[in-house]
Amino acid sequence: MSAIDRLLIGAIDEEQMPSAAETMRQLFDGSDACFASFGPYPEDRIAYPANPNPSNPNPSWQEYCSELAPGLIEMGEILRGIPLGVVYRDHDAAGTAPLRRPRAGQSWFPLADAHDGMSCRLAEKGQTFWFFDVRRDSSQERFDDADASLLRRLYPVLRRVAELRRHIGRVTIQRDEARGALDRLALGIAILDAEMRISYANEGADEILAEPDGPIGLRQGRLYARQPGDQRRLRQLIDGALHCARDPLANHQASMILHGGDGGHSLSACVMPAAPSPALHRQHGLVMIALRRLETATDIIACARQLFDLTDTEAKFASALASGLSLTEAAVAQGVRISTARTHLARIFQKTNTRQQSQLVSLLRSAVLPLQPR
Repeated sequence: MSAIDRLLIGAIDEEQMPSAAETMRQLFDGSDACFASFGPYPEDRIAYPANPNPSNPNPSWQEYCSELAPGLIEMGEILRGIPLGVVYRDHDAAGTAPLRRPRAGQSWFPLADAHDGMSCRLAEKGQTFWFFDVRRDSSQERFDDADASLLRRLYPVLRRVAELRRHIGRVTIQRDEARGALDRLALGIAILDAEMRISYANEGADEILAEPDGPIGLRQGRLYARQPGDQRRLRQLIDGALHCARDPLANHQASMILHGGDGGHSLSACVMPAAPSPALHRQHGLVMIALRRLETATDIIACARQLFDLTDTEAKFASALASGLSLTEAAVAQGVRISTARTHLARIFQKTNTRQQSQLVSLLRSAVLPLQPR
C-alpha cells in the first residue's frame, strides 16, 4: 500500500514521478525502472526514470529519441499491437522479426542474455501510449513468473498513474496557453480573494502594480488604491462582486476610475465575480479585476478618426472624454467654451451612433485593440 500511495502521489505531482519509478525499481529489485510516453512527435516522448541525475535528468532518453526517431516510430507501431496490461519481456518482443530491423529496436532490445527487461503498456491516446519498463543487469537474476504476476497485479494502479499524468499534462498546457494569451493583453488581469489578496496576476497587472507612483499597488500582499476615496470605492466594488456571485440577480456596479498620486485619472477598473473552481474550496469566493491605463489618447484619436470619421478636433475632444475627463474638464483642456463642447459632443454622438457620454466612452475605449506591443 505504501508503494501504491507513492505511485498516486507521483501521478498528481510531476516532480514526484522519479520517486514513483524508484518505488517500482525497489519492488522488482531492478537495476533500472522508468515510466515513459511514446509517440510519433517529440512532445509525445516523456520519461520519468528512477533517481535521475538532477543536473541532467534522463539525457539518454532525449538523445535516444532524437537520434533514432524513425526507428522509434516503427518500433512503436509494432509494440502498439501488444494489448494494454499484457506483461511482455524484451526477448519476447524482440523475437518479432520486423522489430529487429529498426536501429531503435536493436538498441532498445539488446540480444545479450545477460540483460533482461520487462514492460507493460499502460494507456494510449491516438498514436501515443504510456508504458512502464524495468530492467536487470548481468549481476542479477532474470525476471521470473512471480515478477510478471506482480506487474500484472499492479497494472490497474499503473494505468491510473499514466492516465492522471496525461490529463494533468494536458491541463498544464492549457493553463500555460491561457496565461500566454492573458499576457498578450494590454490589460491588467488579477484574481483576488475577499481579503484582496492576489492569487493570480498577468504581466499587465504585474507592471501596473509595480509602478511606484501608480494609482494602485500592493501592501502586505493585498491590493490597495493609493487614494483613500478610491480604496473605499474599490472595497465596495469587490464586496458587490462577491455578493453578485452568491446572488446572480443582484445589481452590481462593476467599474470605476482609479486616480494617481497627483489626482489625475490613470486607470479604469472593472470588478466582476471570478468563475468558481471546484478544486478551490474557498468560503468567500474570488473576484477578477481588469485594469486598463487611460493614457492612450494617441491611439484613441487615431481610431476615432478612422472608425467614426471624426475631425481632428472632434477626435481630440472624444479622446479627452475617454481618458476620464468630464465635459467641463474636456472643454477646459481643449480651450473652448462649454457651449462649444456641447456642440462637439452632439456631433460625436451622431457619428458614433451613441446617446450618452458613458456609451461614447465605452465605445472609444473598446475601439483600441487591447494587445501588448511585441
